[in-house]
Amino acid sequence: MAKSKVLLIESERAKAPSWSPWLEKRGYGVDVEHSAQAALKQISSDEPDIVVLDAASLKTSGARICRQLRANLNGTPIVLVADAKNPPDANCGASVTLVTPFTPRKLLNTVARLLPAEEGTILQRGPIRLNLSQKRVQCGGREEKVTPKQAKLLELFLTAPAGQMLSRKQIIKSVWETDYTGDTRTLDVHISWLRGVIEPNPRKPRYLKTIRGQGYRLDLPGA
Repeated sequence: MAKSKVLLIESERAKAPSWSPWLEKRGYGVDVEHSAQAALKQISSDEPDIVVLDAASLKTSGARICRQLRANLNGTPIVLVADAKNPPDANCGASVTLVTPFTPRKLLNTVARLLPAEEGTILQRGPIRLNLSQKRVQCGGREEKVTPKQAKLLELFLTAPAGQMLSRKQIIKSVWETDYTGDTRTLDVHISWLRGVIEPNPRKPRYLKTIRGQGYRLDLPGA
């Protein structure tokens, strides 16, 4: 099962021990950044499942950083670790604020509570593995986060009978919940994005095949 990804933002010269070893011990994949700018750059290329902002170690209330993060995240939870002497305002955008001192267990329980449950949310056929709750796709040794529409589109292909062609009308009705098929460019763009995630060479699709004039078919090894 894919590890949940935690983005931890903390001071490089923090007096208190890092939270990273505790999070890694719990089984999370942890990326550590030491500034808001570095964190925003990381988010732009790979959005995490949750952000832990240790504002106490950065000697700030964290309010400004929280707002920057919230503006660049798609609903991702933010846990703000604050100093009692420098608390943030209530509207900073944090999902939960933990005021120091507290135990590592409290942080771990908070992170676990905010992450989506994974049981019963994994779909796998051939080399493609989709975590529905976290919107993460694994294929060919890579792992990428996809949009809700991309996840719904891939779910449709993974749950269809092996080798079955899905017409454009079927796909649009299932994913976009409309019978209007006058403009299929949106579908074509989403297919292109999905190929970029699952295909070794998106220009020469191995798995997600176009059936010219009809629709698309997912061809997987052993399926």
